[in-house]
Amino acid sequence: MRISKRKFAITGAGRGLGAALAIKMADAGAQLVLLARGREALQDTAGTILGRTGQQVDVIACDLAKVDSAAAAGKQLTDQHRDLDGIIHNGAMWLPGSMDKLSDIDIQACIASAAIGPLILTRHLLQNLKAREQADILTVVSTSGLQNRPLGGASVAFAAAKSAQAGFVHGLADELAATNVRVTAVYPGDFEDVSPNDPAWDEPVANDQTLSNREVVDAIFFILNQPPKVAIRSLVIL
Repeated sequence: MRISKRKFAITGAGRGLGAALAIKMADAGAQLVLLARGREALQDTAGTILGRTGQQVDVIACDLAKVDSAAAAGKQLTDQHRDLDGIIHNGAMWLPGSMDKLSDIDIQACIASAAIGPLILTRHLLQNLKAREQADILTVVSTSGLQNRPLGGASVAFAAAKSAQAGFVHGLADELAATNVRVTAVYPGDFEDVSPNDPAWDEPVANDQTLSNREVVDAIFFILNQPPKVAIRSLVIL
């Protein structure tokens, strides 16, 4: 696999899709740096990777909803991981509910975690990524970020946050089109979380049209393992 021996940072790696992706990428030989708000959850993911592969991964506590935290994480990645080959923007705050039930703080945090935090991290990393022979910026958006999609339980704020992420991907892809940095995105619908440590991970996919995070991980692998000049800008998974 092309991801083998390349180094990636993954946000939101403490649980769910981010943790599953980190574990499977480590299984495939990728070197990793893991970011999330909770250091304890990150240590759990790192411990699983150590037990499965023997790889000791670095972890960075980072709250993407806070500008100072995102900037500090970006500086740490820039200073301590100059050999980083890519970043996977997976972390974002899920926010359901109707507008009249949301707090101002939650609206701000939701949009900041999906859009502002990733923008700041990326800005810090760009110079180093451009210096690599090949680099990737992949964002896990959501079908909530597509135009004219029903909310499906998500809040307007979450849809706005994911729409902002989609704009980030589109704009950055255009800006970096003539460079060695690929900018890509996957847009999953609702999915169920399964751990790679769970025997259910290897069970055949059910025919009930229900997505699992295993299928999202497979889609991300498909994008990252393409030849360097092949950029899958958007992959929608329904």
